[in-house]
Amino acid sequence: MWQLSFVIGFAVAHFFLFCNVFRIQRRPELLWASTFVVLAGSTFVYGVPGWLTTILFSLVLTVVLIFLEMKKPCYHGIFWQSVNPKLEDWWKSKEAK
Repeated sequence: MWQLSFVIGFAVAHFFLFCNVFRIQRRPELLWASTFVVLAGSTFVYGVPGWLTTILFSLVLTVVLIFLEMKKPCYHGIFWQSVNPKLEDWWKSKEAK
């Protein structure tokens, strides 16, 4: 069952990507995970929407969530110095409160 191996690998890769590379906040990460579980589970059980749709939709959602996260003033993942140069000011303002 290559599908089961793929689902596990895909989920683990996204966990690493979200938690260690782009440092996505919890809610968007859970949104991605629940969407992927529903799509993959439905594809496993019913064959709908299919693996290609599940993969493509999950990848598009990944890109959208990463893009939205990088626009936040608290973004501190990869390339934060160029994407969010005012992060240090944001941290200082949070510490002052």
